[in-house]
Amino acid sequence: MKHNFIQRMQVAVMAALCFCGVGAYADASIPIADFFKRPTFSGRPVLSPDGNNIAVLTPRNGRFVLAVINLDTRESKVVAADPDWNIASPFWVNNQRLTFSISKGADATMEDQKGGGLFAVNKDATGFRKLFMTVKEAQGKNMPYKPVSLVDRVGGDSNEVYVVNNERGRDEDLGASDVFKLDTNNGRMKLLTFNNPGKVGQWLADHTGAIRVAVSAAADPKTKRIKETVFYREDEKSEWKTIHEGYWDEGTSMSLQGFDFDNKTLFVAGRFNGRDKAAIHIWDFAKNAAGDVVADHPLVDLDGGLWIDRENRKLVGVRVDGMKPEIYYFDTEYAKLQATLNASFPGQEVSYQLRGKRAVVFTRGDNNVGKAYLYDTERKVLEALYTAKPELEGKTLSTQTVINYAARDGLNIPAYLTLPEGTPAKGLPLVAYIHGGPHARDSFGYDPTTQMLASRGYAVLQPQFRMSTGFGWKHHTAGWKQWGLAMQDDVTDGVAHLVKQGIVDPKRVCIIGASYGGYATMYGLVKDPDLYQCGVNWVGVTDVKMMFTVNWSDMRGPYMENLGALMHGDPKTDDAYFQKVSAIENASRIKAPVLMAYGSEDIRVPIIHGEKMRDKLLKQGNTVEWMVMVGEGHGWSKESNSIRFGEAVYNFIDRYIGPNSKVAQKN
Repeated sequence: MKHNFIQRMQVAVMAALCFCGVGAYADASIPIADFFKRPTFSGRPVLSPDGNNIAVLTPRNGRFVLAVINLDTRESKVVAADPDWNIASPFWVNNQRLTFSISKGADATMEDQKGGGLFAVNKDATGFRKLFMTVKEAQGKNMPYKPVSLVDRVGGDSNEVYVVNNERGRDEDLGASDVFKLDTNNGRMKLLTFNNPGKVGQWLADHTGAIRVAVSAAADPKTKRIKETVFYREDEKSEWKTIHEGYWDEGTSMSLQGFDFDNKTLFVAGRFNGRDKAAIHIWDFAKNAAGDVVADHPLVDLDGGLWIDRENRKLVGVRVDGMKPEIYYFDTEYAKLQATLNASFPGQEVSYQLRGKRAVVFTRGDNNVGKAYLYDTERKVLEALYTAKPELEGKTLSTQTVINYAARDGLNIPAYLTLPEGTPAKGLPLVAYIHGGPHARDSFGYDPTTQMLASRGYAVLQPQFRMSTGFGWKHHTAGWKQWGLAMQDDVTDGVAHLVKQGIVDPKRVCIIGASYGGYATMYGLVKDPDLYQCGVNWVGVTDVKMMFTVNWSDMRGPYMENLGALMHGDPKTDDAYFQKVSAIENASRIKAPVLMAYGSEDIRVPIIHGEKMRDKLLKQGNTVEWMVMVGEGHGWSKESNSIRFGEAVYNFIDRYIGPNSKVAQKN
């Protein structure tokens, strides 16, 4: 099938790493608190459909409020505010009306941050209406909270939007929902999915608003395998038919990308035809299979990111979430504008919303939390709107580079390396910073811990070890049941790579991380006690089998019974494995001092993980610094705690591998 808007795109990636110093030096004068302070502005500005107004979340009295700025007059008006909650997720229904939700933000535990609900208001602050109750209201009425997901606006001057919600109360273990058309003026809802194929977690409408595709997932009661089924119909009067079945444990699920404007061409993403890395395809309904490739990439998965501009009815391009994000364009107008903006912001990730002659531009990068601009495409004028962290303006931060190294079994491991700016890349103290998940990944961009450490003279390595997602199915599955084994070796091999190059002092290495990264910290101290001089573990797993204990974690249900057992070990059959890779059970091998911090309200990795580890280490005479973040969950939501912990991390690391440490004095 030939598609006149699309050419097959094969993205070639070239990366070079220069360890040369630059003129400016990392700014050690930046207060540690400045790295961890919350951004002054939240999120990206949202442009109205006609391009005449933007919605922004701006601070007032310690909370984010919703303001609308008229781009012709530059007048601003606060249209929604709450003394106890942050306004979140603004969305234009039409040129006059917006929806939003609420979030507790910095004053709540991680588990309670999402206030939820859905509200509507006009751009002049009139017409306020609550459309869906919040989490707190549902709990107060002893009712189950039914989260609502806003899908799209109906379009034109309509006050209606499409939402996904579970009003019929079906089983939600893997997601079950319906699509409604919601009138934001009066709150009335019209059910659009009477003929529901069941347990649908994802819906897709064409450009007329007709619900045409549905994705359902269900666990087999015997095998526990989770099968995903994709249903399709020609129109809303037709019966649903199955067009694809895949299993989560095989990586054969499908990601819906959207319809083209003929409302016949369906774009999907997945690992079809034996591909290791997901690509974007046109679905071939005649063969009931993935057809022409729209976009693929030799190094990373393309399981999303197709950019379809519904306002301007254009298929624009595809965003590639590689080690550094890129956008590849099908549309020449958008490509030309991107090139112009990229030239103005070299080295930054530049994204924009285009409406008529106006574009709202947002930049971010390793040394930039976020900056917003307004660009006039006719006058070629760029105007600054705001910066998310003004306290870092004019300060020298460090560059995040991409490296690759071979693990001991030959597997390629991509990684981020951040070196202190302006310092010779020779014999540096190193912090190996391990991401959580572990089925997750690090991404390019500002990280407060990384930048803080680099400003104090430390190199920071962030390896995308096996089981990290986004680098293909083989890279991911190579980490299954490899906690403490090959996954741990990938980290050690990265350190060895930098030592071999002379960049890192092998006697001054520390390992840190949160969640799985906390586990990798503790087990790194177990497995390589002579390599790591210290470790920092926050909210980390210390015993893998403990995750499967219902009383001690929220990680349960069909997902853990299927993928959880495959990735992390089966509690029914893998006792020997769990014993071998338990940091608690092998704590006697740990020599290095450790800083440990846990949230008192964490339900993902409850504090007992830390307490058992702490007690074991103290009993055998190890040095342990212990912190409990009262009221926090699986991470720090309060700004004060983020700052306090950031300062504790620096002081701890500096004590053991810093320039005045005993190890440094011996060199």
